[in-house]
Amino acid sequence: MSTRVDPAFLRKLGRYGAFDITACFNCGNCTAVCPLSSGNDAFPRRMIRYGQIGAATRLLGCKEVWQCFYCGECSDTCPRQAEPGEFMAAARRYAIASCDPTGVSRLLYTSKLFTLAFLLALSALLGALLLTGHGKMATGAPELFEFRRTEGFLSYQVVHNLGLLVIVLAAIAMVVGVLRMSVRLSRSIERPSVATDAEPTGRMARIVQATRAVAAELAIHQSFRDCEEQPKASWYAGRRFIHWAIMWGFIGLLIATGADWLLDMTVGKDPGQPVALWHPTRLLGTLAGVLMVYGAGASIILRWTRPEKYFTHSLLSDWLFLWLLFLAGATGFVVEAAVYLPTGADWMYVALLIHVVVSMEVALLLPFTKFAHAVYRPIALFLHNYLRPSAT
Repeated sequence: MSTRVDPAFLRKLGRYGAFDITACFNCGNCTAVCPLSSGNDAFPRRMIRYGQIGAATRLLGCKEVWQCFYCGECSDTCPRQAEPGEFMAAARRYAIASCDPTGVSRLLYTSKLFTLAFLLALSALLGALLLTGHGKMATGAPELFEFRRTEGFLSYQVVHNLGLLVIVLAAIAMVVGVLRMSVRLSRSIERPSVATDAEPTGRMARIVQATRAVAAELAIHQSFRDCEEQPKASWYAGRRFIHWAIMWGFIGLLIATGADWLLDMTVGKDPGQPVALWHPTRLLGTLAGVLMVYGAGASIILRWTRPEKYFTHSLLSDWLFLWLLFLAGATGFVVEAAVYLPTGADWMYVALLIHVVVSMEVALLLPFTKFAHAVYRPIALFLHNYLRPSAT
């Protein structure tokens, strides 16, 4: 396969992280110490070489870009302080940005001014739109939503319609990004020239094999476990569990929100009205919210205290992603508690407005921030496992 070389690629990539691979003399020490490097997976030596020569297409086609969890072993042992771990993180950011045709992701990663201005403008716009259906703040039992003949603080119809619009826009951006990545990977992944007896035969067999491999990775974070063969902290404070908590907390909240919405439409339950704490949707949402708030909060603390190499360099977009998740979960618990109180108070309605705005921002920004890797990573790993079954 021919390779197109971009002399300016390394300079472009440098905007996404703090590394200096021009200092690398390709000694291979990083590959030797990486717990994930085996067989055809050369962490991160091959990617560094692609970056040095400007082979952007080959770099973005590597499975290792999505497998690396930045344990920091390579950076700790690099004799030239080239920061190969940070290079891998920058390559992953660049890969996410390259899937976005709007350029928003690239600007969020590379411009602090744009990130702050964009977030403030988006918050103001969403807040203004939500308040178009603004009602009264009740002095009696808090009426959070206007629904049917009940007058509440926010119009349920406005929240519902705006939420659907946000989801549709985010879904379109995500689908376009996935299609762009899939086309790029299908062209750049080199198929094995000679089949082996260990490879599954037939399209369906390869699909099943690839699906199982990715499902196992998502469920238990196998690669992350391999990176933490000697954990530096208790299981609940380790990066693997924190990462797992954020992912499954968010997924659980999505499921609970969707189920609650279906109940509103089919059963006629008024939004914002109390239901039993042991109700399935409420229980799932509460447990998932605890996971997400814990994961996001613990990650914020770790990035602030910087106990490991991984946390020494954080972009503003990384902080943005974590704080939005934390605020969405924390304000959600405040709103959940508010609906059970006998009287209304101003802070309840402020918390509700913040919660709805932040939750919509999380959904809308999903295709453009670090959170996008939660979608891109499993799809990229699936394609690699499907197109190169012998490499799994």
